[in-house]
Amino acid sequence: MQRRTTLWGIGLAAVVGVLAGGYAYHQHHRYKHLATHDEGLVYRAAWLEPDVLDEVIEKYQIRSVVNLCNPGEMGEPRWDGERKAVTNAGARLIELPMTLNVEADDPTITDHLEILSDPNNYPMLVHCQHGVTRTAKFLSLYDIKYRGLSAEESLAKQPLFGRDDHNVNVRAFVKNFDQEHRQLYPTASAEDIRVLRQ
Repeated sequence: MQRRTTLWGIGLAAVVGVLAGGYAYHQHHRYKHLATHDEGLVYRAAWLEPDVLDEVIEKYQIRSVVNLCNPGEMGEPRWDGERKAVTNAGARLIELPMTLNVEADDPTITDHLEILSDPNNYPMLVHCQHGVTRTAKFLSLYDIKYRGLSAEESLAKQPLFGRDDHNVNVRAFVKNFDQEHRQLYPTASAEDIRVLRQ
């Protein structure tokens, strides 16, 4: 009798373990790389499905979703789903690809800084396909220009999502931006969004 009870206990523990593991796996993939970058202001993620995006917009009261992917990168049906989800949730979708260049003077950086300079865009959710490379670059723009962090401080605060370090492209871009941003983008500053920190 005791052996039967022990087997039942082991079996039940195995079933619970499988269910818990399955649930954790499911949550990880539905909310892939969702993280708080600056509490109440900036959140990050990989590409989220429309129902999850709607939930995240509601939970964090997101006003703007910044999509850093190239047009059509994930297929038009997914873009259409994102557009509908964001619009239906009452937020604004900003579609602006992030460069893969390492140069801080890339012409698209001015457009990214304009998004970050507008207090009406906050709280914002930033994403690219995986929520790693392009998202890290965009968030470093924010950290350096609007939080006064150095390149090293910005990258140290960002999750690696299972990687050992940020890739060489991200590190080079962020270092270059940190060294050159005052000269290249003198008008963008923390004063632009100071009202959000009062």
